[in-house]
Amino acid sequence: MKPMLMIAAVALLGLAGCKDVGDACSVSGDGFTRRDPCAALSENICLNWEITCPDGQRLTPNECVGAVCGEGGDCPNGQICLQIDAFPQNSRCVKADLCD
Repeated sequence: MKPMLMIAAVALLGLAGCKDVGDACSVSGDGFTRRDPCAALSENICLNWEITCPDGQRLTPNECVGAVCGEGGDCPNGQICLQIDAFPQNSRCVKADLCD
């Protein structure tokens, strides 16, 4: 019975860490030890590096971004597809007002 209780507790802690697109975040660790609060049970990641917005503005969002949308892909309402690194195919859905 105790192993099941332990599994349930771990599952609840994992769910509590889930974050949505646009939520503030910070990561710890690097490589295999990277702990990303946005990635819990989703395709989201914490965007904690500098990006260049379409208008040339540079910023480090430190917020959760959504699934890969590729170059010019579709995103849910309130989000846009934005290139976040040197490869357009890695573009992700971000909140629409990220670069405003």
